[in-house]
Amino acid sequence: MQRVDVAKAADSFLWAVERAFRLGMQASTGGNISLRLAQGGFLTKPTGLALTECTPQDLVLLGPDGKVLDSRRRPTKEVHAHLAVYGQRPEVGGIVHYHAPHATAYAVRGLPLPQPTVHARRQLGPVPLVPEHPDGSAELAQAVGQACRDPQVKGLLLAGHGLLALGASLEQAQYTAELMEESARVGLLAAMLEGRH
Repeated sequence: MQRVDVAKAADSFLWAVERAFRLGMQASTGGNISLRLAQGGFLTKPTGLALTECTPQDLVLLGPDGKVLDSRRRPTKEVHAHLAVYGQRPEVGGIVHYHAPHATAYAVRGLPLPQPTVHARRQLGPVPLVPEHPDGSAELAQAVGQACRDPQVKGLLLAGHGLLALGASLEQAQYTAELMEESARVGLLAAMLEGRH
């Protein structure tokens, strides 16, 4: 796990949100990101603010218990789901949650994420489909934590909601999210080609 200080975490956050926006993985105020800090706490996106509008000053600093230590904003409403993952997986250093269109299409239909390529099958491992719960709810946090108990899990689909990816660093979590979205896109395209040849 990569534990980072607040300055490094802010740089990683801005790197991830720029990639997510450029790749079309998130629009508007949805989606959220968090990182585990070297001093034992966490840094997360605030609620109600678009990823690309966040500055380092907007990020919410949480203590090891998840309580807000320093911020002029409230943390993302999915903070409890993030904390549930960190509680289950001490090796996780970063988490991203996006409403990436192709992966979310599978989540909305309640379908498992396809892994059509050799690369996806090698890199992703199991991708559980978490049943639908209200966003920000204790039930969702509990279900996410339960699904992440398996140390092989690097990503989840949240039914009716989107994807969640985790990694030893925020960079790893971001790359996993991108591979999940690519896998969903390739899966949809491959399905369109069935029966044409």
